Amino acid sequence: MNLKEIGLRSNLYGTCGAFICARGPGYVTAQDIISPPSVEIVDNTQHIARLTEPIDLCIGLQIERNRGYRYSIKRPNNFQDGSYPIDAVFMPVRNANHSIHSYGNGNERQEILFLEIWTNGSLTPKEALHEASRNLIDLFIPFLHGEEETLHLEYNRHKGTLPPLTFHDRLAKLRKKQKRKRIEIYFY
Repeated sequence: MNLKEIGLRSNLYGTCGAFICARGPGYVTAQDIISPPSVEIVDNTQHIARLTEPIDLCIGLQIERNRGYRYSIKRPNNFQDGSYPIDAVFMPVRNANHSIHSYGNGNERQEILFLEIWTNGSLTPKEALHEASRNLIDLFIPFLHGEEETLHLEYNRHKGTLPPLTFHDRLAKLRKKQKRKRIEIYFY
């Protein structure tokens, strides 16, 4: 569905409502979305639908901040109450590359890291890098707080015990905490 690809920018946390009202025949674009002032549409020309008949189209939207990809929960009664949830895409980073370059003379060699980050506009590349760095640090904090006495390095130099919080547990907690944009559709 074309609504999944619409990039939104907001500092809002939680869910807010928006709607689309258009009359056919004609094209429905992101410019037709009526949203709260705190929500900015990144690309107003984004195509949503084409109406070929002279009909009214009214769609209620729920916008939410989150991260990753969330499948919609399709229950049998969804269509009876007039709603149709869609899978939500919270991935503003479209592509990322890196390269490491050395420079200097003789023994004075240094390295520099180049990062290329492309986003859909809902985050700037600098914001995406800042958030990714913060998330990466948060993922490694449990390993930094492991007490030395639990490592038993004096008995076996190649093995150690990890803190009780595993990587996957920490990742699951972070996913629940962090919020990005989400769209659900409700037909009226």
